[in-house]
Amino acid sequence: MTVSILDLHCLNAVCDDYEDVESITAEVRKSSHGNVSDIDVADCLSELAAAGMVAAFWFDAGPSRYVPANLHEVTPERLRAAWFRITPKGHEELDANWVEH
Repeated sequence: MTVSILDLHCLNAVCDDYEDVESITAEVRKSSHGNVSDIDVADCLSELAAAGMVAAFWFDAGPSRYVPANLHEVTPERLRAAWFRITPKGHEELDANWVEH
C-alpha cells in the first residue's frame, strides 16, 4: 500500500489515543489545512484498517473499556460508532513518512 498524505494525517490523528470518526475528521481538517469530508476519512480508515495500520474498536460502557472489533463488523452503517487507534505497523509508516504540514 502506498501511503497518501490523507493516510498520514489519519494515522497522526490516532497515534496517541482511541478516536472516533468525527474527532479524526476534525483533526485531519485542522492539521492538513484542507476541506476533507467525513466520507474521505471513513474510506481512508477502512483502507488503513485493511492494511493493518489502524485497529477498530467498540466502546463498552459497562466496564468502560475498548473491545477490539472484527474488520467485517465495521460496516459503513456502523462506522460512526467505531473507535480507531494506530497499530505498530501504522506507527512505522507514520514515523518513516510524517513531515509536519
